[in-house]
Amino acid sequence: MLRNLPGLALVAMLAGVVWTVASAFQDRSRLRADLAATQADLATAQASLQQAAETARIHRAHLDRAADEARAWVALSHDLQQMEGRDAPLSPLLSATAGRLFSTRP
Repeated sequence: MLRNLPGLALVAMLAGVVWTVASAFQDRSRLRADLAATQADLATAQASLQQAAETARIHRAHLDRAADEARAWVALSHDLQQMEGRDAPLSPLLSATAGRLFSTRP
């Protein structure tokens, strides 16, 4: 039996090398699958990020437009108030219109 010991050791070493190489290939395949899944998740996240950026841009444009309209209303209100303080009061039609535009009642 001791005579077969070097052959058995060689077979055991070859089996270990084959097992190590097979394990490395399995790990490599698993890592490739993980990479593909991660790349798909990244693409989805980037698409969501671009959509959020577009939504934010549209929202900022809407807020800018609303601020411009608010400034225009303030300017109009100021002009009407300045006109009322001059030599003659506003005409009844203009006064009623201004009252409806700037009333605080619901």
